[in-house]
Amino acid sequence: MTQDSKRIPPAPCPGDPHNCELLLSSQQAYHGRGAQPEISGHEAIVSAMAVGLVIDVWRNGPAEDMHCGKRGPDDAAMFAESTSLHDRAVTALTAGNRPIGLLEFEDHLLDRQRPWAGTGGKTLNNLGYGFLGQYRRHVKDHINRLLDLGHHTCIADPLEPLLVTTALLYGRHHKGMPRWPVIVGRIGILLADPAHAEWGQDGQGVRALAEMPPETPSPERLTAALLSARSSLPLTVLEWLSHHLLYCAAPPYGLRWDEQSRKT
Repeated sequence: MTQDSKRIPPAPCPGDPHNCELLLSSQQAYHGRGAQPEISGHEAIVSAMAVGLVIDVWRNGPAEDMHCGKRGPDDAAMFAESTSLHDRAVTALTAGNRPIGLLEFEDHLLDRQRPWAGTGGKTLNNLGYGFLGQYRRHVKDHINRLLDLGHHTCIADPLEPLLVTTALLYGRHHKGMPRWPVIVGRIGILLADPAHAEWGQDGQGVRALAEMPPETPSPERLTAALLSARSSLPLTVLEWLSHHLLYCAAPPYGLRWDEQSRKT
């Protein structure tokens, strides 16, 4: 028997050939960008994939329309629920049988009787009135797409480049991403100094501290909760954080922080 006869060609990918082309080009672009140097190692990659999963299946869709509606979740609820869902997404992606894990994640999202984090016990039935059909279709369509891509063998993990790229595009500073501890550290700095330059010149830092709810934990406990279990914080604290520190372009996200880091 010759050496050549011992070589067994790999089995063809069972997925749609068109999707194979898309996945291969996606992987090349993903690795071409380095996927972000800090996202390395199995745990960091899975955590970033989970951020992308929550964004793709839940956040970027009818949930945002619900958020804008009169009965929908407010900023604090979106903040708390996305964190809670990240933990569920990690479980789904690391399940021994990933398709089953994704389907269980779908069931969790579509459970109309499950209280959402940060809502004081409100459920999808309460929060999604007028959007329930759209929401269900969106979740199912996106889970089905991931299940279909998951059958591909043309790349090692077909969901990795898709979900990590989604996380980098839409959730670079979310919990589960390497930048989140940086943001939490900045929150601690700002709370310790209401006159910090990143608060701006209009007294925003003084107002934020004056409006801090009395049940807010100490700065050390608050930052610890933000890193590990922010959905466990009281609703009033989540609302205060969302109003002063965690909205888009809030003080912890200022570009000058990064500029100062590059100079040092």
